[in-house]
Amino acid sequence: MAAGYLVGCDIGTGGTKSVVIDLNGRVLGTHYVEYPLLTPRPGWAEHHPDTYWHAVADTIKKALERSKVAPADVLGVGLSAMSPACILVDKDLNPLQRSHIWMDRRGTEESKQIAAALGEQAVFERSGNPIDPYYAAVKMLWEKNNRPELYDKTYKLLTAKDYPLMKLTGKCLTDYSNASLIGIAFDIVRKRWDEAMLKEIGLDAAKFPDVHPCDEVVGYVTKEAAQATGLLEGTPVVAGTVDCNAAWVSTGILNDGENSITLGTAGVWGVVHEAPTFAKGMITIVHAADSTTKYSTVGALVCAGALIRYYRDTFGQVETDAAGKLQISPYDMMNLEAEKVPPGSDGLIVLPYFMGERTPMWDPLARGVMFGASLYHGRGHYIRAFMEGVSYGIKQNIEIAKQAGLRIDPLVTMVEGGANSRLWRGIMADVLGVKTKHVKDSLGAPVGDAIVAGVGVGAFRDYGIVLDWLGSNQTEQHAPNEANRMLYEKLYRLYESLYPKLRDDFVQLSEITGYR
Repeated sequence: MAAGYLVGCDIGTGGTKSVVIDLNGRVLGTHYVEYPLLTPRPGWAEHHPDTYWHAVADTIKKALERSKVAPADVLGVGLSAMSPACILVDKDLNPLQRSHIWMDRRGTEESKQIAAALGEQAVFERSGNPIDPYYAAVKMLWEKNNRPELYDKTYKLLTAKDYPLMKLTGKCLTDYSNASLIGIAFDIVRKRWDEAMLKEIGLDAAKFPDVHPCDEVVGYVTKEAAQATGLLEGTPVVAGTVDCNAAWVSTGILNDGENSITLGTAGVWGVVHEAPTFAKGMITIVHAADSTTKYSTVGALVCAGALIRYYRDTFGQVETDAAGKLQISPYDMMNLEAEKVPPGSDGLIVLPYFMGERTPMWDPLARGVMFGASLYHGRGHYIRAFMEGVSYGIKQNIEIAKQAGLRIDPLVTMVEGGANSRLWRGIMADVLGVKTKHVKDSLGAPVGDAIVAGVGVGAFRDYGIVLDWLGSNQTEQHAPNEANRMLYEKLYRLYESLYPKLRDDFVQLSEITGYR
């Protein structure tokens, strides 16, 4: 194995993190920056594309400085991001609009338009995915229908990972994982755009980016990007991946049946498989590890950690002030409050559909619900009920995947922000009825990005290298408490019965308010 270092960077919904690692997997430098989510109207969720680039450049530069690594010793760079997102750039590579991200639900009418033109079954057979405002191709059609002058100026559609990759290398392209979530007309088996399908829905295939394996070296750091990031001009950059896949690579989720939960802004559960058979209604993503042969079937909640951050920002001044005095995280204070509340939150059940929902109902009109609330319930009840509601949502997706015949190991690895909560890991074990595993001090997706880069530049023979690293890392497991599991099973059955009863009411609410 050659000497050298690798850089990984993950662009998230609420912030961006970069790391520098050595070839033994040790993190030598890291930096994180937070930024706001723009919600100009209900159902919309945006960032300015340059927010991503500035965050990538700043975090890579700071991580390099903290690592004391010479830029000339960096062998490669890998990026990932929350996905999908829709960014249109012109021929001068300038953004034409704000990035509307995975959470954005404005493309409801466009989804109907695509379904009428192509049919749900044809899209599923080609892409392994459903039709929904979530997918970037739907978002692009919204741009064409609503801002045709911008669509006409468009050179390429890019995702939140592709835009900073363009800034790093000067090239407009995407990877197999992100292409999966551009969706609709991406042939997920042959790994190419179906130009006939795009033409049928009125989109120009020439505006879609070329696709590449996740670990393929697709470009090199430009002179301008080197000045912004501190990297050496000419440093190799691989195509990259999506955030959940990068996080799973970092924790060794590589083979059939292995599954993991990523608790970032969204809540994402996924299981790895090699057979190109897909579960209808779920999300299918080409896996970053061996992206020419492997897939991940994914259940995805729009809001997970987003609910905890929403509580912090909207109602959590008490926790924030106390945390500041104690010099700890406000999230630690929130965990302490929730720990005092018994399992089941004394009958408070949260439907976590605060920005609509993806799997399994694919309903952009669904909204959050506090069911069973009373004057007895305090701050800790709401925090715990948010955690439990997300856990019920994950369980619902796993049950659907099992019904589709997917093999799922009875151990789930948990990664990213929410997984740092020991309380939430325990709740998840109790609700799912399986052991949960958490790798302590894991930095998740950015380390996965560095591993993808390492495979791409030949520093690592294959992705199995991460299993050697994990053997030396401390992990913590939670086994389900049987009494809690039985209680949660009853509450879960009530939880899953609520949405069907409210579905028509969500539609009526949308019609009354005009918010879609």
